Amino acid sequence: MNQIHFNQLSKIDLNLLRVLVAIHRERQLARAATELSLTPSAISHALRRLRDIFDDELFVRSGRYLRPTALCEKLAPELNEVLARMQGLLSRGVNFSPATTQRVFRIGMPEAIEAELYPRLYRQFQHAAPNAKFESLAVPHAQIGDYLLNRKADVVVDVAIAARAPVMQRPLLKEPFAVLSREQDKNQLTQARYLASKHIAVSTRARGSVLEDLLLKELGVERDILARVQSYQTAAQLVSQTGALLTLPERIAKQLVTQYNLRNWPMPIDVPATRLQLYWHSAYQHDPALSWLLAEFDGIASDSF
Repeated sequence: MNQIHFNQLSKIDLNLLRVLVAIHRERQLARAATELSLTPSAISHALRRLRDIFDDELFVRSGRYLRPTALCEKLAPELNEVLARMQGLLSRGVNFSPATTQRVFRIGMPEAIEAELYPRLYRQFQHAAPNAKFESLAVPHAQIGDYLLNRKADVVVDVAIAARAPVMQRPLLKEPFAVLSREQDKNQLTQARYLASKHIAVSTRARGSVLEDLLLKELGVERDILARVQSYQTAAQLVSQTGALLTLPERIAKQLVTQYNLRNWPMPIDVPATRLQLYWHSAYQHDPALSWLLAEFDGIASDSF
């Protein structure tokens, strides 16, 4: 592996390292330039300097994209982490006032829970920080750490996943499941009827089992899935049209009953309540703005774990 001599360190500044990390993430010079608010020519010049410093091509052309070399593939993730921790360290000394801040806070959450949870979050946050902006965005499970590290999201709300340090997490909410059927449905929803029925599954992921099916499989139970959609609103419409059943968190079920003329049943199988976790990155945990945001989430939790 190429060695960087001490006299080369004087050639390195943080802006160059930010360029390397941005190109590694975006795989295109133009997109890296947009991310860093620089011109493409400035990015090209920075890349030439980086290649000279590291005595390595760092990126090679592969069609429309740039493919990182072995050295770059090793350097970029570690540099990204170092830059994030430096940014987090510097933010400790920045004054933060919720009453006056105009910061944009980005909150990752699945589309399936946004309609129920985001309005509650917005009301609470906007009351404490009236000049701030709050944005909701979808964050793929596999990319939660990347979104948090690169501040594409300040926090993420999602179901429990296998996340390890430097991604931090804590319980946020838990809620029992309910089942929706057509409004004119008068038959009692027993376990036998539940298992014999067709079901609508909700997930923003293209494949893989949804949460309730994972919990049911632990009990040795499998459902017959009629359709898989991305939102509970679409699923509720399908329930009213097809007679299939929809399993979902109780709070969301109560919202959809009137809107789509459905009937709400208790879950006939004893499965654990759905649990939402709050995720953030340890590099920024001492940022006063993030500390405030995490504290505000304490007011959202309606159940203790």
